[in-house]
Amino acid sequence: MIIFRYFMFGLLGLMTGVLQAEPFTPELDNQVLEQLPRQLFQTTASKKVKSLRVQLKNNPNDWSSVNQLAHHYIELSKTLADPRYMGYAQAIIDPWLETAPYSIQPLVLRAIIRQNAHDFTGAMEDLDQVLSIQPGHFQANLIKATVATVQGEYSLAIEHCRRLMRRSSLFMALICQSTPASLSGNAKRSYQLLHQILSSGRMMATKESIWAWTSLAEIAWRLGYFKEADQHFQRARQVGVRDYYWLKTYADFLLQQKRPLDVIQLIAVETKNDSLLLRLAIAEKLTSSRQLPDHVTWLNDRFQLNRKRGSSIHQGDEARFILYFGNQPEMALQLAWQNWLIQREPTDIYILLKAAIAAHDDETIKEVKQWMAINKTEDVVIQGILATQAGDGYEI
Repeated sequence: MIIFRYFMFGLLGLMTGVLQAEPFTPELDNQVLEQLPRQLFQTTASKKVKSLRVQLKNNPNDWSSVNQLAHHYIELSKTLADPRYMGYAQAIIDPWLETAPYSIQPLVLRAIIRQNAHDFTGAMEDLDQVLSIQPGHFQANLIKATVATVQGEYSLAIEHCRRLMRRSSLFMALICQSTPASLSGNAKRSYQLLHQILSSGRMMATKESIWAWTSLAEIAWRLGYFKEADQHFQRARQVGVRDYYWLKTYADFLLQQKRPLDVIQLIAVETKNDSLLLRLAIAEKLTSSRQLPDHVTWLNDRFQLNRKRGSSIHQGDEARFILYFGNQPEMALQLAWQNWLIQREPTDIYILLKAAIAAHDDETIKEVKQWMAINKTEDVVIQGILATQAGDGYEI
């Protein structure tokens, strides 16, 4: 298969960055290398974390304290887009799984952590254990549906969404299955149903509301309903809670809509997160920003560090970075293929296709086209590129 052709180059080629950055060595032992976000220490959540730390220290065998603290760490990681807090959560969960490997809640929490690290195989293994004990477990089915959607296993995702009706409601099941259904031949119907649900005025929790409105916006975008998509993204924004996935997705939408200044306004301060910094840099390139050289250097350094750590989380983003800023389409294509082995969302299809066009790789373009046809995936942007095989003239 074409996929293996790119692994024959080995990993040595990937160790050469767009820029050759030397490792930084601090001159003093007390030199500050990194500062945690100030808001972490000024919020109610941070006070709760401190309280739970004390509580757990005083009673290390109290699962309630472990569970609450792990949840707070996971939420902080998502809110701040900082993976360190996932590591903190795992550090306090692992001892429980060593003594009780089939405990449901620790397995679910570890699955969330593994999912966040793109260890989808490990996450699925944890979830399978949970579901073998409790087949109707709501959170396990929801996470499994999410992972299956990311990996392009749409039938499996829909199956687990439907299982939510046993412990939740038809309402939640329909929201869950809207994305995998929309990516497998039922985009218009999924959009209509989800829009009807959200227009009913039914009250939802904050997280559910952002998730649902962002999903609706993505479906509208893929269908070419660009005005409606923007309205739905704005509706998600009105929920008033910072959401990393929404920021990243809306930034991509604005780039595709040729609105780089809006991207800069949206994420100008989001420079600590690699994915958001990449989107900011693309917008800055399109607007000839003076900040661009610094941000390109930062990204290059971070991607090199990720490779040294053996992390594969940002391979899709690194492919975009190398394609747009390094002018190395073959290397970008290799990374895009490696990313494709792990996840197959529309953004992953997009960068694989863009890299293949830049590298003049007709076989990869053919495989993307076949994959879209087999899954009946509807996406006007990707379908437009496939029709012309000339790219869309824009960098998302």
